[in-house]
Amino acid sequence: MDQSVPWVQVLVQMVHGPDVPVRGIISSADGGLRSRDEVGWTAFSGALPPTFTGGGIEATELRVWRDGMRVRIEHLDGRPLLLCDAVTCWRFRMGRELPRVAPAATLRFVGNGTGLLARRPAEDWVGDDYTRPTGPLTATTYLSRPAWQFELAPPPQSRSPRTAHPMRMVVDQQTGLVLEQRIDAVGSAERWSQFFIGEVFDEALFTWDGPAESVAAEARRQRAADRALRAERRRWFDTHVTAEPLHAAVTADLDLQYLHTFDSGTGAFEARLGRRGITASLARRPRSTEVWELQWAGPVHRWSTSRFD
Repeated sequence: MDQSVPWVQVLVQMVHGPDVPVRGIISSADGGLRSRDEVGWTAFSGALPPTFTGGGIEATELRVWRDGMRVRIEHLDGRPLLLCDAVTCWRFRMGRELPRVAPAATLRFVGNGTGLLARRPAEDWVGDDYTRPTGPLTATTYLSRPAWQFELAPPPQSRSPRTAHPMRMVVDQQTGLVLEQRIDAVGSAERWSQFFIGEVFDEALFTWDGPAESVAAEARRQRAADRALRAERRRWFDTHVTAEPLHAAVTADLDLQYLHTFDSGTGAFEARLGRRGITASLARRPRSTEVWELQWAGPVHRWSTSRFD
């Protein structure tokens, strides 16, 4: 590549495209440095879980198609992994009879090298986490296509073996898509082994007309399975240990945290008590036979003296 071509020009191509239909085969290898515990996500309460295009940490080869938000990912033997028709996506999981169906808005290009189907957004290139080349960009050929190759610097304060080394990257000149990214020092690599653009795809590639399980149905099934497991373990405890109620007397020192209400005339009050992770509430009123609704969560213990409840 002409050395006068600045990094920012290549970066704009990588972020903005042009976007064209693409298909091919993507292979990935992690190098064995990532544990299964690192594969996961967080979500706000009530939010739909993400639908990942890949999953797991095993080395894979996947056949892929993408045209906008229409996506198909399958194993080399033709078994589908994910279908998306730009409105709905279907995720097929190992050991599950039915795919999970969810809105296309939940789709995330993550796992098994499928991130090569997407572009890193502009905000991902801010900072120093594999965002800056260590030297000049040079021209190369990859899969018989003109490409750029360069090396990105690792985050300077990284403490992970996976991110403590430079990343080699090859980018297609026409589309700005990443054709290969690898960290040789740890044996981690994601690359296209076949890459074709500009074709017209049959709509049937991206749709599923068979049975599927919704996110809500999956959640209900998982809750039912959890209740069944808890019940099974409770039966074991009842049979092999005891089915009688267990009682334990606990003494704890508590301080007044906040006095919510008080009445100097009657002596009534409502207060919050606590210390070192223990919280409790205490309330008093003049002795009465009227219903006393405190709207407290959890167990409530009541007693009375001659003057107060």
